[in-house]
Amino acid sequence: MNDVIPEEKVVQRTRWAYGLGLLAALGVLATTLLSGLLLVRGLVRQQIAQRDAEALYATTLMEQLDLVEMNDGQIRSDEQIGFDAAVNASRLKGVIGIRFYNTKGVLTDSFPPTIQPQPLDRVAIQQVALLKTHSHFRRATPLSDIFIYLPQFTNNPTVFVPILEVTVPLHRSDSVTFLGAAQFIIEGGSIASEYMLMDHRLEQFAAILFAMAGLLLMALLWPAFHRMEKLNRNLVIHRDRLQRANEELALAARVSAVGSISAHLMHGLKNPLASLSHFVSLQDTENTSPDPGAWQDALTASHRMQALVERTLEVLCDVRGEATYELTVKELVSDIQKHVSGVVAQRQIELIAHAPGDCTLSSRTANLLSLILVNLMENAIEATPLGGSVSLSVSKEDERLRFRVRDTGAGFPEHLRAHLFLPCKSTRECGSGIGLAISKQIADYLEAKLELEDSTPQGCVWLLELPLSFCCRGSENT
Repeated sequence: MNDVIPEEKVVQRTRWAYGLGLLAALGVLATTLLSGLLLVRGLVRQQIAQRDAEALYATTLMEQLDLVEMNDGQIRSDEQIGFDAAVNASRLKGVIGIRFYNTKGVLTDSFPPTIQPQPLDRVAIQQVALLKTHSHFRRATPLSDIFIYLPQFTNNPTVFVPILEVTVPLHRSDSVTFLGAAQFIIEGGSIASEYMLMDHRLEQFAAILFAMAGLLLMALLWPAFHRMEKLNRNLVIHRDRLQRANEELALAARVSAVGSISAHLMHGLKNPLASLSHFVSLQDTENTSPDPGAWQDALTASHRMQALVERTLEVLCDVRGEATYELTVKELVSDIQKHVSGVVAQRQIELIAHAPGDCTLSSRTANLLSLILVNLMENAIEATPLGGSVSLSVSKEDERLRFRVRDTGAGFPEHLRAHLFLPCKSTRECGSGIGLAISKQIADYLEAKLELEDSTPQGCVWLLELPLSFCCRGSENT
């Protein structure tokens, strides 16, 4: 069939499937690890920023306690206490400045006065209104967004620096009344370095985890894909066997259907061929032909056809279960020699035969073997050049009777070996291309084995193995 995929392509597709499946699995693993890495990085960064926010919030509350307990004769409002506490807390290391906002998030003051006014983020307002801190890290913030004016602005006003904006609620330490918010602007170089170190460690951890998980995934998937490859190979083998079996069954059905027709045909040809042979013999005896050799060739051909008809009828009678007799393997070989002697003489080929004489076969088995061996011998004779040799040898080995047909031709065509016993276009003149296919069917019927044992530029060796159980009697090798 034209759409049948060869075994090599099936195996290749299985390996491609393994590679693509592994890549897909590694892609899912990488995506999962990357998502987890980004999530963990965001949470850790938030905790680092929130750590400074909580520290500033606690410091602001402590400063408020100190201001309340301070007895310097000054009367301070709650807003003033919160403002002073935030200013005192801004003296901590890294704090650049501070912005103050009222309860509605409107800027009211800044310290120092050179701090650039900026509106308060809506999320930050919502957080501090609930008396919670809010922090936001900016990796690259222009100095012009932080300060109104600096001397270096005249040379390079777009200097970028990392900062951390921490917004804390202002309220008395003994009250939950929201009085406003203070936004601390903190130099973020240390946090940026901490972020970079954390990212490096997370990337190392993710790479190690990906390598370990990838190796484990490959180890887990490899047996499954290896088993799939093996199953695909077996499936291809079974498919090829099934296809071959279907072709053989189709051939067997055609042979079976032709069997009855062959019997009538052979019976109808028997008498006309006998008459033709008798007529040719008379003409050759009387020497009435200007070319006596032509009559001799015609006589030889008629004898061969008559012998073929007789043999076919004999086999058909045996198959129908009529009375059988016994003959030795040596007699079988001798009979085959007689059958092909005419062709051997024409092609001037040396015919060599050897067979043990102590093994006896039933006529039914011998006739079926004869059909196979005659076909093999005729093929060998056709393949052997003039002056060559063809041999038929028989031996008993390993409880099997082995028939070997050797020729000295050019070897069996390489492109036909893959479909050795399937019907094809014959390479012989006037050949039908089904001789080997029919021989294989007959061999299978006899539970015998037919194969091309060897093929070289110096000739072919065909092997026909028959179980010794088909022999009526036999002994050791002779």
